[in-house]
Amino acid sequence: MSISIQNVSVRFGGVVAVNGVSLEVESGRITSVVGPNGSGKSTLFNAISGLVTLAEGSVSVDGNAVAAVTAAERVVLGIARTFQTPRFDPKENVEQAVLCGFYPRAEVGLLATMLRLPSAAREERTLMEGCHRILQDLNLFELRNIPLGELSMGQVRLVEVARAIANEPKYLLLDEPAAGLSRAEQRVLSDEIRRLAGRGLGVLLVEHNFNLVRELSEHVLVLDRGKPILEGLPRDIEANPEFVSLYLGSTAKSTGRSAAGAAAAATDH
Repeated sequence: MSISIQNVSVRFGGVVAVNGVSLEVESGRITSVVGPNGSGKSTLFNAISGLVTLAEGSVSVDGNAVAAVTAAERVVLGIARTFQTPRFDPKENVEQAVLCGFYPRAEVGLLATMLRLPSAAREERTLMEGCHRILQDLNLFELRNIPLGELSMGQVRLVEVARAIANEPKYLLLDEPAAGLSRAEQRVLSDEIRRLAGRGLGVLLVEHNFNLVRELSEHVLVLDRGKPILEGLPRDIEANPEFVSLYLGSTAKSTGRSAAGAAAAATDH
């Protein structure tokens, strides 16, 4: 079971944002996409989740082509994602935000909810229990009644991850989830990503912090100006001079650092 991306290209007018990218996001594995700003990472996410139209190539989910499938329908197929810039209502509290993520799983209709029928009450209790489990896992439970506008950006990113996994997706796309997180929050996030992959979730991670990528990922794809330039194990990627040159230019050469050492220094936030 996997998301299969085959020779995908995305164009905006005359600009080629993604150019001939192929990748497999397999169940139970953590795969990362890295590259400098403007390399097409977020556009690739948008192509997978149905927010942009492909110029070429194909995306399939568990063997089913999704070219004609809307972004909302891809959620039902099991794709969840976060965004590089979190989208939230600052007046909404943490618990409400995460409960929104359960919406696709809700089975009781609007009428039953309005009439407060027993079936609606039972489902409400079930969803709230699930919400609280997720908040406990991400160390957010004590913040459940706090409006999102009063949280740090790192905390908001954790809330967005919590909302994304509420629907129990099969595949999770995380767009720079560690940006703005403290080291303690990064550890919580890392533990949660490992736990999710361990129970069979396929994870695709875009992240500038290569230390986190190295720690979590089993496979890394490097993009530059929309094109794939390197692919392989994290240890092989960070030892490649082309990767270090992409991030540091001539810095590594002028300082005499090894490729691996320079890559670590460049991404040690």
